[in-house]
Amino acid sequence: MTFSNSAAPPRVFLAALYSDDSAALAVQLGHYLAQHSATAPAAFSLQACSLVQLLELPMAAKDAVLLMAPPLSARAADASQAHATQQVHETADAQTLLMHTRLQLVARGQAFQLLFSEGQRLKQEALAALCNWFPNAEALQALRMALRAANHGARAGWSCEKCSDPDCELRLFQDLLAPQKN
Repeated sequence: MTFSNSAAPPRVFLAALYSDDSAALAVQLGHYLAQHSATAPAAFSLQACSLVQLLELPMAAKDAVLLMAPPLSARAADASQAHATQQVHETADAQTLLMHTRLQLVARGQAFQLLFSEGQRLKQEALAALCNWFPNAEALQALRMALRAANHGARAGWSCEKCSDPDCELRLFQDLLAPQKN
């Protein structure tokens, strides 16, 4: 007899100022995961939303959130000179919304990672966050091995100054204290 766990896998919410941006990242991540998964069931599911929608969605303790810092959309970059003042106000509003969202997630005790990049680097940082959250996910095994090989156990290239993840900080500290294996 085989035991089957009927519980739904954890969800990873991808949240950006514009839901189009989070949906685009979800497609990229989904494509990567589909290419690298075998027959094992998915360790997690992806759900794209806007920052405004995020706090209205029900979240379980096992769920996680990838927050994309604004401005991410080409809409912000395409503004003409006439819209410069409006763009400044929108950017300030977006930063306020992001800060409010972060505070709410912290108050809920919800795991989240804030991503400041764009393009291919955004995808890479999102995949690295997924590797940390889901260490046993089969679809991420090859990437996890590549990340370990590239880092050689050193964290010199990692940009932690903008990260607010206390679990990550604890892991980094523990790694520094751990005996080095050669």
